[in-house]
Amino acid sequence: MADPSAPIDYYKLLGVSYTATSSEITRAYRDRMKATHPDLVPPVARAAAEERTKTLNLAWRTLTTPTERLKYDQTLKVEKVQAEIMSQYFGGMGMPGGDNSDRFARALRRDLSADEKREKAASNRSATVTILLAFGAITALVVCLIVVWAAVSGLVHAVL
Repeated sequence: MADPSAPIDYYKLLGVSYTATSSEITRAYRDRMKATHPDLVPPVARAAAEERTKTLNLAWRTLTTPTERLKYDQTLKVEKVQAEIMSQYFGGMGMPGGDNSDRFARALRRDLSADEKREKAASNRSATVTILLAFGAITALVVCLIVVWAAVSGLVHAVL
């Protein structure tokens, strides 16, 4: 079941690609409206059709206005990146990601290209080296402080 607080992906709602032109978006919008217009559905389903129509209108208005589409695309990109990061760190905790036990993971991920695989491997190596250097520096600092403390302590005992 979809999360009701999750933002709606207007591209998926209209059934168009992220690179769709304004005319493709308008064509898809009209097709969706023909299927869900409140006047064309039975009275018991009219309230749901009106809500869906409002959502379709907002999606069409957002994706056909260049400035609104740019803002929406930036927001969508941030959400996708955040979801990708969270799925890498919490993949085994109910979020789509790391392990194959999640049946929705395949739908959310695509296979990486060779360049992307090389870039990811380089990024992983860089992160590992950074972590090792940070821990090495902290360890060296602690050892130096212990040596200095021992030397000062030895001098104080020798003088007294």
